[in-house]
Amino acid sequence: MNGFRWSFGVVSVLIAFTVTPCAFAQAIPVSNVEELYSAVNNPANAGATLLLAPGAYLLTATDPSGAPRPKGGRIELQPDMSVQGLEGDRGAVVIDAINLPASSFPQNVNGVATGPNAAVRLGLGHNALQWLTVRDAAMAQANIDSGLQPLDPGAAYVRVAHVASTGSTRGLNILNFGAATSGQTIDADIVDCYFFDNDLNLSEGIRIGNFQGARGSIVNARMSGNVSWGQKQGRLIVNNRAIESTVNVTSSGNRFFDNGAGTVIVGGLSSNNTRADGNTINFESNGDQFLGNAAESEFDHGGLIVLGTEDISTSGGGSNNRVNVSLWGARMLDNDLWDLAAIGARSLSELTAPLSQNNRVTLEIRGDASGHGRWQPVEYFADSLPANQSYGNSVTVIRY
Repeated sequence: MNGFRWSFGVVSVLIAFTVTPCAFAQAIPVSNVEELYSAVNNPANAGATLLLAPGAYLLTATDPSGAPRPKGGRIELQPDMSVQGLEGDRGAVVIDAINLPASSFPQNVNGVATGPNAAVRLGLGHNALQWLTVRDAAMAQANIDSGLQPLDPGAAYVRVAHVASTGSTRGLNILNFGAATSGQTIDADIVDCYFFDNDLNLSEGIRIGNFQGARGSIVNARMSGNVSWGQKQGRLIVNNRAIESTVNVTSSGNRFFDNGAGTVIVGGLSSNNTRADGNTINFESNGDQFLGNAAESEFDHGGLIVLGTEDISTSGGGSNNRVNVSLWGARMLDNDLWDLAAIGARSLSELTAPLSQNNRVTLEIRGDASGHGRWQPVEYFADSLPANQSYGNSVTVIRY
């Protein structure tokens, strides 16, 4: 058992995860897309590592004989399976989903919502995706996601490392989605990845959170050395219509630039008149950079934007959400509108503002957050918007 402890003032969260030894995992060489499909769709290969030779792997919904492929031509990893390209060169192996149609990415089964879909999917036991590029899943909700986690309560561990992801709506989804994932835990390591030009529709480099009916669900994400650019939002961390769910993110040495917003954090997002109540996000940033995020976006603009709750419905609201942010040595510079913003609760109008109460954001700022001491970041803090009353919502800023 391995783990680390995340500390925020008097709050201390121990995140533990189990790493399965892989020294004796079966290694299966793969040299073309037909071999890839054969290997990944064989249940007997659970626990194996697929070693992909350099080249392009063009995904298709049908095989060369015209027969439909399993899973619409998506790549869905077996339990405890890993896929690895050429170590040291993330561009040598390219999984290209440009030819997969919208029908390859269903978001419901028999009328029941199953959540976002992607070209490459992880989440069964310990899955890893390393040293390759996934691109152009234009009809999907992401190039890569963790949506295969089992429906019985438990934990899934995913590792995405040295990967480039571009050309979809999102580069990577790490989500508990729907009531069926209530009580689930996802542990994720995201290391040295490039998320760029995922500029379709909602447009996010990476999205992390609990969604649409998840109750008591947890996401633990560790991000280090990643770069995200060319999206409306470089990173979104959110509890979206979730109840009493938690996201813990430790973020070290990541860089966000040339997005509409570098990183947006929302403790509880209410929409479609569905509430998000009692959720928590703990976010610790060590040496992250939020630079020049001034791209086009109809959403928030800036470097790092934190909301206790956001209500974009007309009769929903969200209450008792908490966001705890600890910034160590962050660099924020040349972002549009704000470099750093925090709002306790934001609603569509003064009429709906009373529906969101007792949401709290706490910021602890340590070290240099001003561009190595030469510039003062543009900051904005508000307990509640519209600012008619606070309704118990608050933003607390602590500087060391």
